[in-house]
Amino acid sequence: MTIASIGTSPPSLSDDLFRKIVTEMEDGIIVLDERGVILFCNASVEDLFLHAPESLVGQPLEVVLPPRSRKNHHQHLSGFANGPADARYMGSRNSFIVGYRADGTEVNLGATILRMLTEDGLIFVAVLRDLTERHGYQYQLEQLANTDPLSGLNNRRAFTNLASRHIARCREIHAPVSLTLFDVDHFKSINDRYGHDIGDTVICEFANLLKSATQAGDLLARWGGEEFILLMPEANLVRSGAIAEMVRRNVQVLEFGQPNGLNLRITVSAGVICSTEADETLDNMIRRSDHALYAAKEGGRNRVTLAGPRQTLAALA
Repeated sequence: MTIASIGTSPPSLSDDLFRKIVTEMEDGIIVLDERGVILFCNASVEDLFLHAPESLVGQPLEVVLPPRSRKNHHQHLSGFANGPADARYMGSRNSFIVGYRADGTEVNLGATILRMLTEDGLIFVAVLRDLTERHGYQYQLEQLANTDPLSGLNNRRAFTNLASRHIARCREIHAPVSLTLFDVDHFKSINDRYGHDIGDTVICEFANLLKSATQAGDLLARWGGEEFILLMPEANLVRSGAIAEMVRRNVQVLEFGQPNGLNLRITVSAGVICSTEADETLDNMIRRSDHALYAAKEGGRNRVTLAGPRQTLAALA
């Protein structure tokens, strides 16, 4: 395995021991001087960055950093050089640093960076590991944990986590945020009469209809069973109510279950609220929306009920 270097190898290790380490290690190793110039790199670096090792020696480290990261690189290096610790660890299951490859693509890396004072001055030794596969696997696990397997929408867990952030941002800019709960009317009778496979088809078709009615920035999820929830940041009660009414009317005129040879007519009810109070919690918003949905059901179903800030209810249909 080829080793490329300038000058002598790091003085704290014998040449034989150093060569054994670098030739048997799959991780990439880069040695920098205090200016951030590459003094040494092992052959495994080529797998990470698609650069031949000898082509990197003498180059600034910026050559393997994304353009967006190069501006602040020297500041970070200087901070590490003057800091209290002799080692830094970057990259884990939940975070990573980004490398820049010769073909213009990026690679997710974990890094252990050591600071060493030698006879020739201060040097940095970076041991780099490709985390792309690990982070891809982690992303898939997170997607599975946050996605409703039937509808493909966010599940309740994901909605709760994401909604809190949306609400906090709306509070910061003093903007309203609206919440709607949808419920497929008489869904149990669909399952009882046609079977759960047909019920699942209806759920998926209704989820697709809801997705077509949302915009970028809206947060949609399957809340459970035949209930769906929609958060609309910066939307007032008039706008969110109009969206809910559009969904209700579309459902009323469409036929469901066609892939299974059926032409089912269904209806939905919805409870819509708008929050402008800085201290209102997501839980309270959901309670108010659920109360409005209950009113829509009690009022005969196939309708949208709006709840004002003081829980004044008004039906659109």
